[in-house]
Amino acid sequence: MPEKIIKKESKTDEKVSVNIRTFSLAQGVKENGPEIAAIREFIKSKGKDRSKIDPLLKSKKILAEDEKHNIIVDAGLAEYAKSLAGQRATVPVINYGLLGTGTPNVVPGATQLVSEQYRKLYSSHSNDGNIAYIDFFFAAGEFTGTATEFGNVIDGTASADTGTLHSYIATGGWAKTAPQSLFVSCEYHINNA
Repeated sequence: MPEKIIKKESKTDEKVSVNIRTFSLAQGVKENGPEIAAIREFIKSKGKDRSKIDPLLKSKKILAEDEKHNIIVDAGLAEYAKSLAGQRATVPVINYGLLGTGTPNVVPGATQLVSEQYRKLYSSHSNDGNIAYIDFFFAAGEFTGTATEFGNVIDGTASADTGTLHSYIATGGWAKTAPQSLFVSCEYHINNA
């Protein structure tokens, strides 16, 4: 797929690429398996080098792929500002990915998903220069149904509606059956404006 560009209205706004990629995975794909390694290589190529994932699509290890652009909500941005100003005792860490089934209300003022149904601790987080990658692996048997909203939180716990909402999207309907896994990769660029 070609990289999608979100057009901004102001001349000073930067072009923002797709930054949430999801992969529905066949039964048997493991969190630290070779398929996930190949998907991560594809993501780090900014979606341009499909040589690693096209064979996985052909062999039906990857059942579907999707890409979206999120918003960073006001509460998430406030945590960055507090950290820079020394107003936080700890560095903010995005640690839980959330799946919800509500009618998404993706607005800057959102503070939680409309109907959070499942949350999962990150499976991987890393950076490459000014780019942060935070990945979530929802394994077989975890969450079944259609997720209509996805978000991630800073400093959450295993309990629903905890932590500070950072990123939020309307998924368009990510369907997951019990034998399938779902891999969600979040890519955040810290850029000069």
